[in-house]
Amino acid sequence: MSRRHLKAQRPEAGEPDLSHMALSRSRPYRSARQDRGAETRAQLIEAGLDVFGVCGFEGATTREIAKAAGANLAAIAYHFGSKEALHIAVAEHVAKSMRAAIEPALADVARHAARSSPGTARAAFGRLIEAYVEIIVGSADAERWARFIVREQMQPSAAFDTIYGFMTGPVGVATRLISVATGRPEDEETKLRVFAMFGQVLVFRVSQALVTRYMGWTTIGERERLQIKRVVAGHVEAILTGISN
Repeated sequence: MSRRHLKAQRPEAGEPDLSHMALSRSRPYRSARQDRGAETRAQLIEAGLDVFGVCGFEGATTREIAKAAGANLAAIAYHFGSKEALHIAVAEHVAKSMRAAIEPALADVARHAARSSPGTARAAFGRLIEAYVEIIVGSADAERWARFIVREQMQPSAAFDTIYGFMTGPVGVATRLISVATGRPEDEETKLRVFAMFGQVLVFRVSQALVTRYMGWTTIGERERLQIKRVVAGHVEAILTGISN
């Protein structure tokens, strides 16, 4: 190998070694850094979901969230800019996760919302409520989502707009189905009945500790979930029959 070739490969004394700089600009290196950055961001959101859910926005600290995520405190500022922005990102994560969970059922019943017979609309609403039970009571993540959402309901922040934007979709479809099923307009009473019927499902998550202890259950598993579905379905049928008569 010629001296000229060696000089091209090895820098003279005092010259910077550009091999590391070249590596830092390589595609695999950049990709690895991006992957680690995306993973850290996701970990901060998951940690934020837990800490905000337990402590609320005011009570949560960025130091506690960073520690729970196993990340540097500066990572929050780098990825989100502020505690407020992280809080909104968590709300967006919750809305996206719940939307993905309920979307198949929602798409199935939404086509019955506009034009259908009362019987078809009633059956479609029953399927929607059943799916809601499965998501709220059956999902392992639902307890974490519920804690965050309930806190936003009690003390709305800028993140509430995100939660509200998601929740009005299923509520709107349900209101139209109940209107068709009962022959009533989409008035205040119909909307209140929709909230009441969805609320009877949410109580099994929000008040899970009370329910399980009083019922003598250790947890809400498949058997318990089937019982809840049966009771809720009976309530819905009785309510809709009473309204329609």
